[in-house]
Amino acid sequence: MYLPLGQYSPSITLGLVSASRNCFPRALSEERTERLLKAAADAGINLIMPSGECRIIETKEHAFDAAGQLKAAGVDAVVFYLGNFSPEIEDAVFLKEFGGFAMILAAAEESAASLLQKRGDALCGLLSAVLAVSKRGLLDRIHIPESPVVSAAEGVTEIAHFVKVMKVVKGARKATLGLFGPRPRDFETCNYNVASITSIGMEVEELGLFDLQNEIKKIKAEGGAKAIAEEMKTAVAGVPKDEEFVSRLSDYEKAINNFRERLKLSGAATQCWSEQEFSLKHVPCFINGRMADKGFPIACENDAYSLVAELLSQYASDQTVTILDINHSVPKDLHAKLKEYPLEDMVGMFHCGNTATRLLKNPEMKHQVIMKRLMEPDTAPDITRGTIEGQIIGSPITVVQVHGIGDKMRAYIAEGDFLDLDPQTFGCTGTAYLPGFRRFYRHVLLGRFHHHAGVAFNHCGAVLFDAFKLLGMAEIHTPLPSGIPYPGENVFRNKAALR
Repeated sequence: MYLPLGQYSPSITLGLVSASRNCFPRALSEERTERLLKAAADAGINLIMPSGECRIIETKEHAFDAAGQLKAAGVDAVVFYLGNFSPEIEDAVFLKEFGGFAMILAAAEESAASLLQKRGDALCGLLSAVLAVSKRGLLDRIHIPESPVVSAAEGVTEIAHFVKVMKVVKGARKATLGLFGPRPRDFETCNYNVASITSIGMEVEELGLFDLQNEIKKIKAEGGAKAIAEEMKTAVAGVPKDEEFVSRLSDYEKAINNFRERLKLSGAATQCWSEQEFSLKHVPCFINGRMADKGFPIACENDAYSLVAELLSQYASDQTVTILDINHSVPKDLHAKLKEYPLEDMVGMFHCGNTATRLLKNPEMKHQVIMKRLMEPDTAPDITRGTIEGQIIGSPITVVQVHGIGDKMRAYIAEGDFLDLDPQTFGCTGTAYLPGFRRFYRHVLLGRFHHHAGVAFNHCGAVLFDAFKLLGMAEIHTPLPSGIPYPGENVFRNKAALR
């Protein structure tokens, strides 16, 4: 979604409508709905209800009226609340007519004292309602919580979760990716299929490195991005005292911003690996991190799928994200603290410096060591300058990646933590503990996903999982608990892990 810089996720307008079956007292649904509304308001959640009798759906006329009012109000999604057993035909008619995403909740019985005169039987009604919805082919846009029969307080918890889920769904379905290709030859697995990206609602603007070149020429002809250059000089340690080099960085950032505004882009991916450096005379990591910090992630190697993963993670976490490689194994002598963790579930995550500097310890601009070996082996670094080095801060993380499977999308989600440990190597690097990583890597990642991953700096796996279902991901992979084998796992070799 095209968002103002500094905003990480879209706002959500949520509707609420309740229902009552004709052989149950309407007053019971009204009472429970008011209780839910008050609890939501106390939690700072504003719910829009239709006016009049259709607030509590009993008839088809109510269903049509409620759907029309909520659509006219511009709600992004609706909470459909079974205050009692509810009329399943009318339930399904409302959800069909509304046509958007919805969460279904059912009211739990409040106390033993209420079971005689105020028993709503919503546990039973939910079976009928969901089956009626299913028979009409609507379940693909319905979120049903893990525990859908709720008290008012529990209902608010589920509504708050649903708001987060809808931020991901709305953000994805209104996102446009700017891809400044082509993909570097050396990274074949960073390919993408436009149909798989559009299958979750995202749009693609396929551009080229030459578009950036031409935009930068125009900026230079107009005198350059001098204000950005002045800001960059003090933005991080190690920025060279070289006005001409800093202008390369600032003009590039201005070009990216121009395309962002002109095409209403949500994020970008650029060619970066050798050709971009030869052409534009710098490594863009510093700019990528600056833009990601403002809510505009930029993936490298024209990796559209990693850009998708970054955007989904950003919308779910509501904060800046980054792209990192699932990069290197962690030696046991790296730090004494590693004795507290299973070494096979540790992973070194690295990239050249796309991470926002506020997420790093002692960030500093340097040159890209690997690129210099290839591009400037016998001279002082010049065009390989522009990376940001530093240790990624200790933090909870969610690691996410997507990849095409035909014209659809598959995804994985894993939660863990960056440990506050010196990685003792170059680049923008962190030492991550991902529970169950070794088995997950072997039986899920290998052969399905490439080496990059989007990383959010909190635990948002539950939000992403539910959002991915609503977005129509064909496969969603998560680490399995110990004791449960993956398909194809050699249980005779992995006896210890499966106990």
